[in-house]
Amino acid sequence: MGTGSGILTGAVLVCALALAAAVQPVTAAVAAVEEGAPAPAARTIPVAPVDPGSTAGRIVLGVAGWLEQRFGSGSKTARLALDAPLWAEEGGGTVTLHLPGARLVEPSVPLVQWTLGDLAIAVTPRDQTAYDFETSLPHMIDKGGERLTIGAGTVSGTWRSDLEATTRLKANAANLRLLEGPGSAAVETMSVRDVALEDEVVEGADGLWDGRSSFRLSDLEGEGFALGWLEASGSFEDFDRDLIVQLRGDFGALTGGMGGPMAFADVLAPLMSGRWGRSELTIILHELAATGGGTGLGGGGGLSLGRLEWHVDLDGRTELTDLATRIAAIDLRLSGQAAVEIPPALLPHTATLDIALKRLPVRRIADALSGLAKQGGMAGPGDEPMREVIFAHLDAADSSFEIRDIHIVTPSCELRAEGRLQVEPASVFGVIGRLDARIRGLSALMALAAAEGEEDVVALLIVLQGLGRPVFDEGADESFYAYEIDLRRDGAVTVNGIPFDMLLGGLSPP
Repeated sequence: MGTGSGILTGAVLVCALALAAAVQPVTAAVAAVEEGAPAPAARTIPVAPVDPGSTAGRIVLGVAGWLEQRFGSGSKTARLALDAPLWAEEGGGTVTLHLPGARLVEPSVPLVQWTLGDLAIAVTPRDQTAYDFETSLPHMIDKGGERLTIGAGTVSGTWRSDLEATTRLKANAANLRLLEGPGSAAVETMSVRDVALEDEVVEGADGLWDGRSSFRLSDLEGEGFALGWLEASGSFEDFDRDLIVQLRGDFGALTGGMGGPMAFADVLAPLMSGRWGRSELTIILHELAATGGGTGLGGGGGLSLGRLEWHVDLDGRTELTDLATRIAAIDLRLSGQAAVEIPPALLPHTATLDIALKRLPVRRIADALSGLAKQGGMAGPGDEPMREVIFAHLDAADSSFEIRDIHIVTPSCELRAEGRLQVEPASVFGVIGRLDARIRGLSALMALAAAEGEEDVVALLIVLQGLGRPVFDEGADESFYAYEIDLRRDGAVTVNGIPFDMLLGGLSPP
């Protein structure tokens, strides 16, 4: 999509700017009044004269101070410029802040500016700590030859100064279009019909927090990509608020470059002390289509998916944590070169993976890894000392990996499996357990392998068919072949009681 990511970044910036200007400064303003902190001696972001003792003055000066810190002359990312001083008007218990002709300037390239236009943010104090805010998104964000147009959009919510957090947030935008090129010659590179976000947290009587959130996006179209709609919803209960805040802030450290072992230890700290509750998340994609290089299937490949569902459930209310996830893909189709390279008979029409991790010692592992990091015994996530620590604690907690259901259906065959694996450091593979699997369509797979000249695969399938225990389901045209697969402590793998290496007889495993 060309340089479209830049204009989208600008859209995120303006939304963040509008929110931050509405909510963050309230705390700063209240603190300044209570502590008698003086206003900055000089500002690069102009402010119209205002009575500092009034409600409007407190909010205006708080907003201006926050903006000066984040987007003033000292900012290394973007600086805020206005056509006229920031000012406010008060009426009906609401203070409306005005940022005339707002634009963001990149310090390294002053001529590059994000033109945002006039911004207005309404702030309504509800009590000594709660402030409602609301702002409209600009109809256009412009950066030279890039433009993001928004048909309509608002952001609103509630800020709690005592918690220094937004406890309620609601945002929506409709008819978003990303354009590249000058004037009437501009080309649309992306469009979204509507986007909506809602998030709310509530404090319980015991000091723990419950919350829910939802996100919906519909009719996304871009270069080589289209999505009918995406919907995500989640909830949590009995969570420690400080844990949630800290984890959100440090997630980038877990997934990106961390500042050394000590930084990693700091990230792990909330996992040891915070109170985990129960949470769940569901994400649904509908009518996804992608073509070209973005699919990973080659320039001539295409991929479409009728529906994808992903559900995650976490329960950390006890010392040991349970985690479960289920992913289901329905109506998968390939076209172009991709369809040629993957035989249609083997392309899954539906696939389901349902797994669960039981009795995870999250706190113990976090504590051990933190200590290891402080001692300099670990370079970072993924190295050998980390793996040894994790496996040792999983073994001590009797943790298990449950395969509740694997179900894959193709035009020629069907696979179902379930089982349970458990950490066992003394075993060759590090795990022991048992899997029960059923396969339908071995004859069709043999015919397909023979047509492709895969003689070893044909021989292996013949052995598996002879080894399997036929299972007949009422109404089915073809029987399943059942297999009991055991991973033993000595590293041996048996299929229906027979060692797998003996079954191969020199054949390469599939």
